[in-house]
Amino acid sequence: MRVSRSAGIVVGDWPERPEVVALLEGAGAVLAWDVLVGDVVPAARVDDPERAAEWLWEIYGDAADGILGTAEEVDAETAGDRRVRDACRTVAQLNWARAWWPASTTAGVPALDPVVLQAERVVVLSTVEHLLDDPDAVPRALESVVSLDTTAHPELAERVRALAEDYGVALAPAAETSRSGYALAAGGGGFAGTTVLTGSSIVDWTLVPAGVVDAAAPAEWAVVRRQGTTVLEVSVAPGPRPGTRLAARFAEVDVALDAVDGLGRLTGSAPVPPTVLLLPPDRRALTVYAPGFAEPATPDPGAEARHAAIIAYARSRTGSPEATLTERTAR
Repeated sequence: MRVSRSAGIVVGDWPERPEVVALLEGAGAVLAWDVLVGDVVPAARVDDPERAAEWLWEIYGDAADGILGTAEEVDAETAGDRRVRDACRTVAQLNWARAWWPASTTAGVPALDPVVLQAERVVVLSTVEHLLDDPDAVPRALESVVSLDTTAHPELAERVRALAEDYGVALAPAAETSRSGYALAAGGGGFAGTTVLTGSSIVDWTLVPAGVVDAAAPAEWAVVRRQGTTVLEVSVAPGPRPGTRLAARFAEVDVALDAVDGLGRLTGSAPVPPTVLLLPPDRRALTVYAPGFAEPATPDPGAEARHAAIIAYARSRTGSPEATLTERTAR
């Protein structure tokens, strides 16, 4: 693995896009796996070599000395403590799933159970507590865990109960949760008035919180002439965790997506000048975003292919024996 020292210590190839990064924050260093690559050994950014030296050898073995020294290349493929490294990988995977899991009825990717995810994460987190950046990470994580159904996941439920007892944390009681109760538009519905232009754009996952919109469904737009005015109509399919305020931008016009149509889609409309009809095709781009969470950005030409790869990856995890319990039991 290559070791770069031009801007701090960077081990290996750091993933380029946030949607593919499974992260774990250790004391003095951050570990990262690219979920689409499948490397066993992570990349790392070391910001405090002295703190990182206490545990980095568990991940990279003897190569840690070269990483924290002057080496430009290290061999860490078979080094380190596999049990610790695998546990770190599992925590990172669950962190990725919590932030980026592409739940989609359109693409057949089931939603994750957040109760199982939080429970599994805190159990695995406790096994690598000694190397975490936050010394209170485990009790803090326990505070967001609720009691599990012992019939569905008896082993996990018992481990969480024992962990909560060890840390003196009272688990919240189980609550009734609504699973996959979100509506999707399979098509149709249409826009009232005379439709002049229509189109669709993928939703950039970095601009909306995870689960707010269907990860695979495009946002649809139409320029409509209605009673002498020109209106932009926008709709997007919701995900399993709707409720975040959304907006869309098209040709410098912002549209609040604050209504729901008969098909369950999040919708909105705003007047636009008639000159919008003269826009060249390359400027007819719609950007959906969550105000206060992210600002509209220039469309990424590689996003569609990357999203498709991540969706395929997530779909494969639901049936993989190597996946986390949370992923295997998604429904």
